[in-house]
Amino acid sequence: MTALTMKVHLFTTDVSGLRLLENSDVGISANCLIVPGNRHDTAKIAELEAVAQIPIVVHQRGEALPQDMPPADVAFSWLYSQIIQEADILRYPLGVLNMHGGVIPDYRGANVLQWAIINGESELGITWHELVREVDAGPIWAESRIAIPPEATAWELRTHMIEAGLGLFATAWQRFTTKNFTPRLADLATGRVWPSRKPEDGRIDPGWSEQKVRDMLRALCPPWPPATIYWEGSWSPIHGVSRRQVENGVPYVTAEGKKIFLLQVNGNQ
Repeated sequence: MTALTMKVHLFTTDVSGLRLLENSDVGISANCLIVPGNRHDTAKIAELEAVAQIPIVVHQRGEALPQDMPPADVAFSWLYSQIIQEADILRYPLGVLNMHGGVIPDYRGANVLQWAIINGESELGITWHELVREVDAGPIWAESRIAIPPEATAWELRTHMIEAGLGLFATAWQRFTTKNFTPRLADLATGRVWPSRKPEDGRIDPGWSEQKVRDMLRALCPPWPPATIYWEGSWSPIHGVSRRQVENGVPYVTAEGKKIFLLQVNGNQ
């Protein structure tokens, strides 16, 4: 069976994933869209379900996929928010191809777009790899990198990541399905698996450099929960930085000894 006649499943949380199905260079035939149960009640999934033209299955966290799904030879995963268990991967004879927005093995795991910005990285990885039991550990079929501009927010960078991932898909898919390319195998003894971000991961500690503070704020821009700082007995959400004193600004002394003011989300700056 050739790639032109393959039946595929798409795992996704984002309407941009449907653009993969329109890729004329690969001629895929999708017969099922799989959305995660942990995002099923969100506006993003509602938008996806409203425009999808194929059957939709809700994948409940921790449960195997339903056995009565339309059969498929292969699947791909795009901005998916749940772990796909090994038993579900193995139901596809050719496996599952996943787009990961991070360099592997340095940025395996969750929320790596935010982690890369917070860590001051200058580039973000775009990695199409095969899913295996371990997190982001499978053969890498196509990869590239995009710049992280010094002032870009995570939401702006996400847009660039999506376009780069879509642009690399045809190459990754052709290599993955024909196996006419030797994939890169990452050295898992290096790098790390980054965890899902928790509220405490967004806390601004005393004595950071101004750049580190700004990186935290641009990584945690809307629509994600904002960064916070402990102020007047509670963790106050912050949305920006000012070098001049402003009303309700939280004074902050940087590692360089400069005094800046953090702008509270609910303040009157």
